[in-house]
Amino acid sequence: MKRLAFFPTPYPDEILYSVLCRYHIRCGIPNARQTNLTLWGSIYGKKLYLPDGLEDIAAQIPKEAGHTAESIIRQNTIFPLLKPFLAQSRSDKLLSSMKTGNPNIYSIIGFPKVFTLQHRYLRYCLRCIDDDIKTYGEPYWHRIHQVPGVYICPAHSEATIDSAVELNELRREYYPLLPMQKSTVQSFGQGIADRLQALSEDVAWLLFNGYELGNYENSNELYDNWLRVKGYRDYHGKTSQKKVAQDLADFYGLEFLALLGECNYGICTKIKRIFHTKESFQHPLYHLLLIRLLSGSAERFFAGSQEKPPEYLPFGEPPYPCRNYVCEYHLQDVIAEVRIRRVHATPYATFSCPHCGYAYNRKGNVPKEQQYTGQIRTVDYGWRWERTVKSLLIAGESPYRVARDFHCDVRTILEFGIKLNIFPPERQIKSSPYIPVAEPQEKPNLMAQRNQYRLRWQAAIAANPMARRTELRIIDSKAQQWLSKHDWDWYDQNSPPSKKAVPMWADSDDVYLERVKTAVQQIRDSPGKPGHISVSAIGRKAGITKPAMRLMSDMLPKTKAYVTANIETLEEWQKRKIKWAVQQMRERGEVMTVYKIRHAARIEDRGRKLDSFIIESMEGF
Repeated sequence: MKRLAFFPTPYPDEILYSVLCRYHIRCGIPNARQTNLTLWGSIYGKKLYLPDGLEDIAAQIPKEAGHTAESIIRQNTIFPLLKPFLAQSRSDKLLSSMKTGNPNIYSIIGFPKVFTLQHRYLRYCLRCIDDDIKTYGEPYWHRIHQVPGVYICPAHSEATIDSAVELNELRREYYPLLPMQKSTVQSFGQGIADRLQALSEDVAWLLFNGYELGNYENSNELYDNWLRVKGYRDYHGKTSQKKVAQDLADFYGLEFLALLGECNYGICTKIKRIFHTKESFQHPLYHLLLIRLLSGSAERFFAGSQEKPPEYLPFGEPPYPCRNYVCEYHLQDVIAEVRIRRVHATPYATFSCPHCGYAYNRKGNVPKEQQYTGQIRTVDYGWRWERTVKSLLIAGESPYRVARDFHCDVRTILEFGIKLNIFPPERQIKSSPYIPVAEPQEKPNLMAQRNQYRLRWQAAIAANPMARRTELRIIDSKAQQWLSKHDWDWYDQNSPPSKKAVPMWADSDDVYLERVKTAVQQIRDSPGKPGHISVSAIGRKAGITKPAMRLMSDMLPKTKAYVTANIETLEEWQKRKIKWAVQQMRERGEVMTVYKIRHAARIEDRGRKLDSFIIESMEGF
């Protein structure tokens, strides 16, 4: 394989795209296409966040430089940030794809859905530029500044700035940092700036240490311990998601959560999904929000909690009392240990007294102060009870008096006496047939239930006027479930529009319109052969995902009207290319023919339908 005669040594925290920018400039290659062909064998470069085919690059770098695909992934991509939150199988697949190549690499983790917070432009820090120039003689694109959700430089505590370089242009061109600076600086309030600073510090720590950490299987165990220590997860593994959401809102503040886009009024659905399944990958930002709430920092979280989760004691602190009326230690704490089992998450415990052999059962969470009274189920009366009852029955004591004194059923005394041959079998009391003593309870009135749940649902909406259906479902899940099952029409008409019915971008018509206008103008003014002004091209230039759905949606009427008025049919685009080709050939003084113009404009016109237009254009000049 052909080796590169030169390759720049990456600077600390330099993203791979920046290294390739320096290579492109140092080599004096006239256009990005030639650089891409040299590096990748393709006219397009690789993706910013997760470049693939890195083994091909490493194989071309001189061995003396010591650069391998793994070292590039570790030091010059965001893979270390993702690894602790990827299941082992996904992590291995992603790492392998980055090394060997995979055109669908983003689909491995659902990147388009997960990274909805990504910036539109490459970002930089002014203080970092000054430091880089002093240290290395030139500035470069830092990896930490490009991570979605990072708005503050962790090294200098200053806001990062959008450059003039759009992310969707990076595969077609190499832009060095120095000439791409802009003067606009975003400002934040002190409280929000402090939160953003802490978040960027956690991102930076993971970028430098995440490669050495385990995968999500390990992180999930840490989550389990931290959630139990902080009281968000109970003994049988159930997490109080509502409490987590409320504490997140209190901890960060609604203004900060609104800045991140996906968090609405403390009910962050992305953070909820962290608890659902190990296979579902979520944006590291949401993990870090939860991690800082639980532990204070990413470094402390992955070091593990030094505290132990509270011990599961559904029946209070031992020792426990003996409930045997015959025992000399009756109602005294002499039972040191119990056997606990769970049935459908309900604890069942067996208490055995070491002094009399008496054993009894209790179920449910019963605190220590309630252990001395209440209903129990006797498992074994024990040797002391049997010896005492036997002596009393032999002495001629009435079984009814014995049952009264020992707080047990007379049947038990009679059965015990029959077993010892003290009483004849005929003394056994026969069970009477069951006769209900009251009428069956009437079912609740459906009308009353409906009115009750309607009032509850309206109260939840009134208390949370900006909440969506998913958030209200958490606030009053019982009312939501009953109404959606028994009173759907009313529920649907008296609930906020669902998130699926009204997308988050539905109220962004003016924002999208400005972006679309800029994109259309850029396509028209771009040098070289005219580009096709299509819906997909506008969306790509404006950085809008799913443009066919959004730009032509009735929910964005202004944007749709502008796009409809400006998109070109294939024939209109071909005519623009013909005019451009004629103008270029006229400026160069070339002899024009229909064939030459068609070839220069790259037009396939088998039916020769555009020949007359080409001739008109030639004559017009």
